[in-house]
Amino acid sequence: MIKALRIDHRLVHGQVAFTWTHFLSATRIIVIDDKVANDDFQKMTLNMAKPAGCKLNIFSVSKALERADKIDSLNDNVFIIFGNCKDAAGYITGHPKFKELNLGGIAKKEGSKKYGDVVYLAPDEEEELRKIQATGCELFIQQLPTTKRDPLKL
Repeated sequence: MIKALRIDHRLVHGQVAFTWTHFLSATRIIVIDDKVANDDFQKMTLNMAKPAGCKLNIFSVSKALERADKIDSLNDNVFIIFGNCKDAAGYITGHPKFKELNLGGIAKKEGSKKYGDVVYLAPDEEEELRKIQATGCELFIQQLPTTKRDPLKL
């Protein structure tokens, strides 16, 4: 069962690996990121960062879409993490069944606008998120399970 979806440019790090995974009782983390899926060093690093006993899969968007039905039917409690808005939009618009997406961390860059403490969106990212919203998926910003959940207003 898919428990949550999150965009976080840091992918699997302290907040994700321990706080969110524990809160969701996640037994499997699935990273969907085109760049990371083709980077053996980054895959090894993420594997070392995941909590002990938690499974980790790393897929490109196209591979995740090929396996979407299987992912949906896993017996694990699944936490899906995207590294960026483009990959999130690619997966969610290609498999439009999700009710909500957590924006946990999107790095500041030139031309980006601040939406939350650690969420900065450039115009192209705003456009990708609008595509996600068009599927009926609610977007919100929430750093930790214990912090306030704020709806994203584009």
